Amino acid sequence: MRKIVYILLLSLLLTACSSSKDQVYSDRDTSKLEQVLKEQDKIAGYQSVIDNNDVVVAIDIPRFKRFQKVKIEDEVKKAIEKEFPDKEVIVTGDIKIKWEIEKIMDQKKKNDELKKSISDIKSLSKEET
Repeated sequence: MRKIVYILLLSLLLTACSSSKDQVYSDRDTSKLEQVLKEQDKIAGYQSVIDNNDVVVAIDIPRFKRFQKVKIEDEVKKAIEKEFPDKEVIVTGDIKIKWEIEKIMDQKKKNDELKKSISDIKSLSKEET
């Protein structure tokens, strides 16, 4: 009896945690991007948004590698540009950009809203603090 309860609770937990996301971009693009970013050993994590014309990636750089931030961003950008030559690629280690990407992902924005949000992120990435 106890095993049955555990199995039911486990299956309930697994089905509750798996949610399908509405994506504006194709799964093929996201899988290519994930593969490229997983090959990068200098980054700890990332958040990304892909549009028809743009790839925006905010990367997490470990503390001691922050001194090489610009070099790491350039390496990741070049790797992504090889996979997506027809798209504009923006790679940054800025936490503010990461928060904006997380906001976009939480709100599940669609075409026009997504383009506007990406243009806002582009303008934020050009700012210097």
